[in-house]
Amino acid sequence: MGYGEAPWVFKGRALYQLQLVKSEEARKHIPDTFKLVECFGYTLGGFYLARYDDSPVGAFEELVVLAGLVWNAPTSCAWASRVYVSNKDARDHGLRSVGLPSRLAAFSLVDGAYGSVARIESGRDGSVRGSWWEQRMPVATGRRSLVIDNVDNARAPSRVADIQLPSAAPPGRWAGPRISLTLPSFSGGTSACPHLLQYSCDLRTNVSVVAAAAALVGARLPRALPPGLAPAAPGARARRSGAGAAEAASGGGAGPSGRTGAGVAADADLLEQVLCGMPVVALSFDDMVMTVEEPRRLEAPAPAAGKGRTVAAAAGQRSGKAGAAVAGVTSSC
Repeated sequence: MGYGEAPWVFKGRALYQLQLVKSEEARKHIPDTFKLVECFGYTLGGFYLARYDDSPVGAFEELVVLAGLVWNAPTSCAWASRVYVSNKDARDHGLRSVGLPSRLAAFSLVDGAYGSVARIESGRDGSVRGSWWEQRMPVATGRRSLVIDNVDNARAPSRVADIQLPSAAPPGRWAGPRISLTLPSFSGGTSACPHLLQYSCDLRTNVSVVAAAAALVGARLPRALPPGLAPAAPGARARRSGAGAAEAASGGGAGPSGRTGAGVAADADLLEQVLCGMPVVALSFDDMVMTVEEPRRLEAPAPAAGKGRTVAAAAGQRSGKAGAAVAGVTSSC
């Protein structure tokens, strides 16, 4: 199974959450050639969390970490500085074909006590409600956590985040209006894809406002690992190969080769500053159909005032700056 020729179609659901991120922190993870969109010392970052039931490579999960808004006339775009996916083919496709800073990750839903997601949560009306992640799966009352581990390095998996998810909508509740979104997207500046790319994402989905998720990252994470999620023995998890190995060897990845202490620190800093920002709005995309067009090469924008480095040069100096930008410019019901 592989991606084949574009367009590529993804079906499933997603949680899109925008958060306030300090501009000085966001700039560390965004190419200097782009102007940061900011106000009173803050920009809009956040994350996109998706569960695809169907795609060119089957079902998989994805977390996109958005460092902040960048300006590329005539629109602003949320720059994706890290992408975590649970499918190796999706990881490799992101690196090779779309210029994304993709990592292989494991996604596990656990209850508040890091058990086996076994207890039931009941609403005030007595109905059983699961988490947003597993709409039909009852989970523990209180904290509902999605644990994400970077497993690109099979010998040393690292915790990305523990995301406390909103509850699922009550049975029969309206999923919101069905709308169409066109998202012009920009990516590149990675070691595997040093030039910029532009492509289009067209969505058809029901959209509704939901309670904000909360993330625990870095020092805020529990010290004890959940049962069954301790680091695996060598070879127990998927190993990095192909484009993933090239990305790691050049300093932009998280694989066994080329993974420096500085790279680990940059990832931890990015995740804490972005995922722990102040939530502005959280949107649930249900019954989503997303069509992605073939990327094409984009001429690099003129350097921002006082900053003359190219995207590739910036990526070479700070791997945390590699990523992709996504912005919705049109919508209709």
